[in-house]
Amino acid sequence: MKSKALFPFFNEDPKSQSLSIGWLLLGFASLLMYLLKVSIDVFDLQRQLMLSWGVFVILACMYKWQVTKRPPWRFLFILLSGFLALRYLIWRSTETLIYTGPLDFIAMTLLYLAEVYSLTIYMLGILLNLWPLRNRPLKLPPNLADYPTVDVFIPTYDESDDIIRITTIAASQIDYPKDKLRIHICDDGSTINKRNNPATAEVAWARYYRLRRLAQDLGANYITRETNVAAKAGNLNHALHQTHGELFLVLDCDHVPTHDILRRTVGFFAADPKLFLVQTPHFFINPTPVEKNLIGVGNPNRENDMFYKEIHRSLDFWNSSYFCGSAALLRRRYVMEVGGIAGKTITEDAETSFHLHSLGYNSIYLDRPMVCGLSPESYKDYILQRTRWAQGMVQLFLLSNPLMAKGLSFHQRLCYFNFCFYWFFGLARVMFFIAPALFLLLSLKIYFASFTQVISYAVPYIFSTFMLMDFFYGRARQPFFSEIYESVQSIFLAPAVIAVLFNPHKPSFKVTPKGNTQEQDFLNPLAAIFFVIILVNILAIGAGVISWFTDPILRDTLSVTAVWCTYNVVLAVISLGAFWERKQMRQFHRINVEESMRMRLPGGDAEYTGETMDLSITGLGFKVKLPQAPKVSDPVILETTSSDGRKFVFNAVFKRVIERNGVFYCGTEFVLDKQSYAQAVAYLYGDSGRWTRFWAKKTRNEKTFRMLGHLFVSGIKGMAESFGIMTSSGVQYLMALQRKYAKK
Repeated sequence: MKSKALFPFFNEDPKSQSLSIGWLLLGFASLLMYLLKVSIDVFDLQRQLMLSWGVFVILACMYKWQVTKRPPWRFLFILLSGFLALRYLIWRSTETLIYTGPLDFIAMTLLYLAEVYSLTIYMLGILLNLWPLRNRPLKLPPNLADYPTVDVFIPTYDESDDIIRITTIAASQIDYPKDKLRIHICDDGSTINKRNNPATAEVAWARYYRLRRLAQDLGANYITRETNVAAKAGNLNHALHQTHGELFLVLDCDHVPTHDILRRTVGFFAADPKLFLVQTPHFFINPTPVEKNLIGVGNPNRENDMFYKEIHRSLDFWNSSYFCGSAALLRRRYVMEVGGIAGKTITEDAETSFHLHSLGYNSIYLDRPMVCGLSPESYKDYILQRTRWAQGMVQLFLLSNPLMAKGLSFHQRLCYFNFCFYWFFGLARVMFFIAPALFLLLSLKIYFASFTQVISYAVPYIFSTFMLMDFFYGRARQPFFSEIYESVQSIFLAPAVIAVLFNPHKPSFKVTPKGNTQEQDFLNPLAAIFFVIILVNILAIGAGVISWFTDPILRDTLSVTAVWCTYNVVLAVISLGAFWERKQMRQFHRINVEESMRMRLPGGDAEYTGETMDLSITGLGFKVKLPQAPKVSDPVILETTSSDGRKFVFNAVFKRVIERNGVFYCGTEFVLDKQSYAQAVAYLYGDSGRWTRFWAKKTRNEKTFRMLGHLFVSGIKGMAESFGIMTSSGVQYLMALQRKYAKK
């Protein structure tokens, strides 16, 4: 009871939470700022060393003993980490920048700005992740007549009919009064202009008739328009003007909803008249190209999970959850108040939220996965998607300036600034890759520090950042994997961001391809730049070793820089491992599940209980004990039950049977007609309880070093394979030349 009296934060009232956070932060921050001032004014280098490592030890003990889960200790832990970061910044700004020449100055300034950028993002992350919220679904109105009408928009451009069909079927199965629900296929691939253009008419007309027929068969409405102006934003706005629902649910055509998505989200709008958005997670059934290389060594560190499991919950505390383009329910009236879905930038979702937050409307994030989508299959598509995100958020930063925008609260300004500013990470990461090599190879004086100073200021700061990131996001991702994700994107995002800086209006919306197949493993050509990074840094290390013997005065700086180059080499090799793309032959992905199931052979009374291993829209894999082995192509009846008690029965045939120690491992294929196909969609995609369990399993894997080792080996493999290909190509070229001149 005492803790609640002292800290009303323990109460559930949001106002009490915010008030308590304010007082706690003010008290702790005042104490630490006083300590920071005293340490700078009074402490010599030896005392600075003791202070920094003393604070780090306190942080390590708090982290190890897990006393950081509740206030006030959570905030003390966060602020102590911030204290080490500010000490580093002050030292870096006052003692390491020494002018020695114009070229040195340019390189020194670029590195310093990259570090200031990284530290700014780090400090913003500290502020924004103070206290993640976890909302619970609110009940719907007791009277059906009070249920709001809902339009479901499924925007599509060039995706396959199969993808659109699955999403539309699942949308038609949403548990909501049918007279209150209308589904719309919003087709931008068969516009009037495309159908009237001789170059595209044949394909566009064929798609037009197919999707109209598909919509008619599934009880959906088909909508198209004259042109593709404003891309997805224009498509949705056109649909908004053709419909009248009080709320609308946006689903990318590869985002398949569960049957309870409206049951769990609509109630929030009745509770808060100023609510414009309920955002739910984007849950992906397949890994990204980076994640594919982690499979087989435990749970992959899902890139998506860190944002939706941790960051978005933290944004929700500041009323800054934003529209992520899909898996979201919005209030039509407020969206139309700002002119519909925004289209000034190519991230129309975040821009729309920005305008609505500026008008004082509210948003909510519900962290239950209730859509299942597809990640890009190839690195080319992956980078295309990330480039659009980066350019769109930089556009928002340049064209709307969140820090000066009217109507936003102070913390909302910081949140939107952080959303936008984060995407400059590519520029900083590129600088970190080349900076130590510039010093060792070209003798550019970019950093002045003794070894003792580095140990006193830089090392505790770096270690504490990894510890804090693990504290914030460790359930979803190990800290080092953020380095990998940023590295494999940075080289390609940096020039894209620079292009936006020169012309904020130039970027155009490009659809990310989904559902592609890949016939074999290969090293993506985009990895070539990392060979250059590896080579340059290895040469720099060699130059550093030589200078260590010839220039004893700089040994401290040489040692630190050589370690930095070594880190870059390791990171670049691991990045190469991430570029080693695995084949993907299945159009419909299988997911690993462990659920009870039953099987019967046609004409038999015996029923056998087994356990599912994997499933897809086309079939089910399971293990079961049987008196004798079934034959391939034999029919079988499969019975399953969802987590919410819905029963499913499928006719299937055996496609694979393997016996191990008396247990039969069976692969089956469903025998599907129109009705059973809809049932298969409901079974695979309709159960949010399954996705919740599946999501919960994708927590951090403690075998971090094993996973890193796997990636490092993959990188070495990629290097060897590439050198082999280049050697073979060179030999073939020389032989061709020999034959050419021999003929002459």
